[in-house]
Amino acid sequence: MRYRYYLVLIALNFYLPTSSLSQVLNAEAFKSQEARTDSFQGQFTFGLTADQQRSLIYSVFSDIDMSFKIHAKSLLTAGRFRVTGTSDQMLLNGGFVHLRLRDNSGKNLLLEEYIQYQWDGVRGMKNRFIAGANIRQKLLNSSKSQLFLGFGLFYEFEEWGMSAVPQELVPTGVSSISVNLAKFNIYSRFSRQLGHNTRFSGVFYYQALPETFFEHFRFAGTFQLLFKVGRNLDFTVNYDGIYDTKPLVPIRNLYYNISNQFVWKF
Repeated sequence: MRYRYYLVLIALNFYLPTSSLSQVLNAEAFKSQEARTDSFQGQFTFGLTADQQRSLIYSVFSDIDMSFKIHAKSLLTAGRFRVTGTSDQMLLNGGFVHLRLRDNSGKNLLLEEYIQYQWDGVRGMKNRFIAGANIRQKLLNSSKSQLFLGFGLFYEFEEWGMSAVPQELVPTGVSSISVNLAKFNIYSRFSRQLGHNTRFSGVFYYQALPETFFEHFRFAGTFQLLFKVGRNLDFTVNYDGIYDTKPLVPIRNLYYNISNQFVWKF
């Protein structure tokens, strides 16, 4: 058992300086986010992605996520490292580290707390830190279908540069912008077993300030089609999109990426 804890320390140390592909991290996509009673489980992912910002950008990335049972709770961990190369010789990095503590009692109504750090060189996000809590409701949980709904509050710090902003829109004398905000968060997750070796899942997030909840918001969606190709090996096709009505810097309101991933479970 001791070697497993060493693996966690090594993984978190490796991923701490990194962060994610978009502002709204789809934590529900990770295997460790499944509330189970196993003392330990995890997976490692390697994939290719195409991102739409000012132009189409290709990159490679690797994920690792693990969960550990701690009495009646689960400690859920996830991290990503990404390197991107473009035709004009730019090298952009992105990644994240995500820690979540979730009730593992099996009740339909659960409490979860989380912290997250990330950056995204493609979009110009230098730093993003969030800390918050959700109430998570299990609406459907059968052998073939699952449906969850969550609602919560989180604190958010963001710092953005101008690397993804068109030159004509860059504010004079401004190199970066940062904010500290408290926001509400609503999310839902649905998954369905389509066949013996095929599964579909969709996750939706809605984030907004309390005073402008229906006026200015971020809406994000993720769709994943998973194919089981071996006992511990999966292949997935993923679409991640985000629409921000009021970006902190003048970039596109709509952003998406498409990725193919090989997933090894352990």
